[in-house]
Amino acid sequence: MVELDKDGFLQDPKKWTKEIAIYLAEQDNITLTEKHWEIILFIREYYDDFDSIPPVQKICARTGLRVIDLFDLFPRGPINGACRIAGLPSKARFD
Repeated sequence: MVELDKDGFLQDPKKWTKEIAIYLAEQDNITLTEKHWEIILFIREYYDDFDSIPPVQKICARTGLRVIDLFDLFPRGPINGACRIAGLPSKARFD
């Protein structure tokens, strides 16, 4: 269905779809909620605008969540887990 690198990230991030996000989330035993989508779509939008991953503080400011809440939503972490599901490259740069 989808080609992943050795870390489970999309080989070609341009092929990302919401269906792929659901598939990747299921691999982490995550059922995507409205809050997950808010984070995923913000991360994608930020990446498209700045060609980098947003700092965790920006994700928290945008969503009103605390860092611990992000780890509750994405057990792999807000960067590895959320960015992987959002279809960003594994080697994406950070702000």
